[in-house]
Amino acid sequence: MSENNLIYVLYGSSNTGKTTSLRLLAKKLEQITIPSITIPNKDDFAVTFILKNKKIGIITGGDDRGAIESGLTQINNNRRCDIIFCASRTKGQTTDFLNETFKKEELRWITNMYVYGNNDEQAFLCNQSVSDFLYNSLLLELAV
Repeated sequence: MSENNLIYVLYGSSNTGKTTSLRLLAKKLEQITIPSITIPNKDDFAVTFILKNKKIGIITGGDDRGAIESGLTQINNNRRCDIIFCASRTKGQTTDFLNETFKKEELRWITNMYVYGNNDEQAFLCNQSVSDFLYNSLLLELAV
């Protein structure tokens, strides 16, 4: 499981839009390549894409170690992922698990952007900004 090349970890507190940001990233990738599953409109999911002969995995379940382990099993079937995007809490079992599992790979920790309060439009703009950043980071990785 620890033979992946690059792992982007979107981390933040619970209910701060990590899954939404990763879902938006998956929807962007869905526009240019075929996903392994239909991307759901709600709830956590694990999906893979092939882009420029690289296998890209996205795991949204990051609230506990079991969710990340399950997602890794789902995305790494048949062929390991070259690049993974996943969610994690800010500390505890999920960050410990990722640091231990991927100690030989490059982990890139991305702080999730979030607006506290009751402004859903601003919160969604934050999610879009984060997904744009992750998408552009992926395109840079694939251009090398």
